[in-house]
Amino acid sequence: MRSAARRPTFLALLLALAFLVTVATPAQADSPRIVASILPIHSLVAALAGDTHEVELLVPASASPHGYSMRPSEARRLQQADLVVWVGPELEGFLERSLHGIADRATVISLMHDLDLELLEGRTGGVWEGHHDHDDHNGHADHAHDHDAHDHDTQGSDDHGHAAHDDGHGHAHGDYDSHLWLSPGVARAIVEQLAERLAELDPEQAATIRDNRDGLLQRIDELDATIAGQLAPVRDQRFMVFHDAYQYFEQHYGLNAAGSISVDPSRMPGARRLSELRGRLAQGDVACLFTEPQFRPALAETVAEGTGTRLGMLDPIGAELEPGPDAWFLLMQGMADGFTDCMAHNGS
Repeated sequence: MRSAARRPTFLALLLALAFLVTVATPAQADSPRIVASILPIHSLVAALAGDTHEVELLVPASASPHGYSMRPSEARRLQQADLVVWVGPELEGFLERSLHGIADRATVISLMHDLDLELLEGRTGGVWEGHHDHDDHNGHADHAHDHDAHDHDTQGSDDHGHAAHDDGHGHAHGDYDSHLWLSPGVARAIVEQLAERLAELDPEQAATIRDNRDGLLQRIDELDATIAGQLAPVRDQRFMVFHDAYQYFEQHYGLNAAGSISVDPSRMPGARRLSELRGRLAQGDVACLFTEPQFRPALAETVAEGTGTRLGMLDPIGAELEPGPDAWFLLMQGMADGFTDCMAHNGS
């Protein structure tokens, strides 16, 4: 009887303890909900936030942000966000309308338009002659090439880009290349400026966020030095890419790009451009043509067939990486490995 009489009291005690735990830890429920658009940006934001906030990824790493369509669950995630970090309409054009709809209640940060970053002008697809033939690569250059930056890739009907409409890749938004996370210098600037934005959003966590920033900047510097040394032996090797996504990486490390099949990977280049690309490869001095895991390599294989140019793989998004603070570092190392794995097999 005494044991039975104590049971309700013991149960009541358990319920009271559960209630105290719930009310004593409201920070997670009340902390700002942060959403980042693509994996490399999510990685930098997650590393900055550390344990202070959970950062959600919007676009799956296996998908291309070019022309992406959100699923209902992703649209809800966006609607519930307090802070959204994205590159800008140049890259994630599908987000533009949705973000406009939440701008009155959420903080929306476009890296290209709201931060002070060193941006590179966009390039047209095709052969880049006259601008890549240099022996005086400047390693960590901060300026853009002079590749007819205001020409546009097209849907494929005109290989020189003389079209009345923009190419869907964002050149209508200012003619700047949107793949900015591939430069360690730009990544540093993103981290420094986003740290202050996050600190303003959650002042109670400001000191922790700034500590995370300092550690992240040191880690970026260390990886940057490692990659620079790794790429030094292949800097004079010429290469082409399937999709012009690598200019920030090329400029930072002084690599020798000869052209791209496409500016917008969702649109086929015209027959004349493909012929010009094959003619360029036939000259025999382009070591590698790089494809991407998000797109079928058949077109690249056709362009390279019979030319002696090796096919390699580059992944500018991180299609097979797990989201998290390490993803940007793994992505950048993977980029360096992709270049050296292909081009180191070719003589200088």
